[in-house]
Amino acid sequence: MNRRLPHRALVLLCAAALSLSACSSGSTGATDAAGSADPEVTAGTDPALARFYTQTPQWGECEKTSEQQEFPRGLECAGVTVPVDYEHPDAGDTTVEIARLKASDGDAAGTLFLNPGGPGGSGVDMMASADYFSSKDMRREYDLVGFDPRGVDRSDGIECLTDREMDAWRSEPAFDPEKQSLDELRASSREVGEKCHQNSSAVVSHMDTQSVARDLDVLRAVLQQPTTHYLGFSYGTEIGATYAHLFPARTGRMVLDGAVDPTLDEQSAALAQAKGFEDNLRHFVADCQETTKDCAVAGADVDAGMSKIQDMLATVSEGHARTSDGRTVTATNAIEGILVPLYSTTGYSQLNSALQDAFDGNYDALMAASDSNHGRSPSGEYTSNVSMAFTAVSCLDTSSADVTDQQMERAAREMAQQAPTFGPYLGYGAAACQGWPDEPVTPLEDYRADVETPAMVIGTTHDPATPHAWAESLTDQLGDARLLTHEGYGHTAYTSGSSCITDAVDDYFLRGRLPDEGAVCEQS
Repeated sequence: MNRRLPHRALVLLCAAALSLSACSSGSTGATDAAGSADPEVTAGTDPALARFYTQTPQWGECEKTSEQQEFPRGLECAGVTVPVDYEHPDAGDTTVEIARLKASDGDAAGTLFLNPGGPGGSGVDMMASADYFSSKDMRREYDLVGFDPRGVDRSDGIECLTDREMDAWRSEPAFDPEKQSLDELRASSREVGEKCHQNSSAVVSHMDTQSVARDLDVLRAVLQQPTTHYLGFSYGTEIGATYAHLFPARTGRMVLDGAVDPTLDEQSAALAQAKGFEDNLRHFVADCQETTKDCAVAGADVDAGMSKIQDMLATVSEGHARTSDGRTVTATNAIEGILVPLYSTTGYSQLNSALQDAFDGNYDALMAASDSNHGRSPSGEYTSNVSMAFTAVSCLDTSSADVTDQQMERAAREMAQQAPTFGPYLGYGAAACQGWPDEPVTPLEDYRADVETPAMVIGTTHDPATPHAWAESLTDQLGDARLLTHEGYGHTAYTSGSSCITDAVDDYFLRGRLPDEGAVCEQS
């Protein structure tokens, strides 16, 4: 996990792959025997789930995804057994891997669960950057626990495509409605989904967010916690909101940073994100033209700089772009290579360099950023299943069955008009889920959470992946939450440079104090 560009969320990045393209654990696991669970921790639990709620974790070393990965000293991991299907808890089990970093002062005030986003982000990998995702005060007071959601990486991670097949899938041209039919896109998605079913356990059909939230409550009980304190980024906010709705009496202090609006349909969400990234790209161009001597997008004005990027994408779309080692570079790859550094203004220098190379015909840097988004190492090995996990979760959570081809075509035209750089490539994600072999789950009727401690929701005014309007919406949906606004650019805000945000979050977790109504943290 890169400290400068942390892997907090892949909401739009993996959505691009979804729309544009037609393991063993290192820990010793958990015992099935009942542990000495505190009755307060398990009160009200369904008797059919008792064996899951009362198990004892067996801690051991954490599995690294590469030899280069480094975990903080003292990090320990365990596997926790959960039912594949909560409606039929005796029909089979799966494992959720957790990683715990104990409070540095040795006397924890409680346990804080963290999720980096995705869907498909690894909470175990997140702990490798615990110093980025949490302040020193938080690490001193709380045991920090990250987890790989079911079906992700170490948690019975689904396996779909080989490394060679992943490279081939990512080298397919971006979907072009003038050259391909939506039925072809659906068929391509179904083929990938069927390979996931062939190569994975039954968990592939049960990776929905409601099941993940239910797993979180098992983790709470297994770690002997009467309530769940939680810090979720991006898609992780949807996990938190779902948990608070399903388990309001068990919800403790909860911060949801970079909030997702879980009620949006796929097309509305994609349009908002395309506009958000277009806005951030224009900000990058303006900043580059004003402050950078060797600006790749120099020109008479921002529109001129944007045109250079759009022209480069058009050139790549012709199908002749290659990396220095001969790999095909598609418009999808190039777009992802632009989006990755846009997640933070600290990535602007990286983006400027990558664009300068691309304008000169060298696409290596853009492709490297795209590779990082999919978990591909320089050796060609895919060390994460984030791309496939994203697709599986997204298609289980969102029903696209009623979306017609005509509606998708209208949505694509609207995206192209409102986000000329990214919009033309992002209008057909619904078709991909229409081809996925699993039926979506029944959505929650609402997300109201009658909790004792109101949640804190954080929204950044120019967040490219999760627009501020989503934070406003989620705050309203929860019913008794407090919105904290961060003025600025980039995705998520906690520990990203704003002392105002960091202090407010720490004050809430450590002392239970919410920010004032309407509180705003100015860009630092």
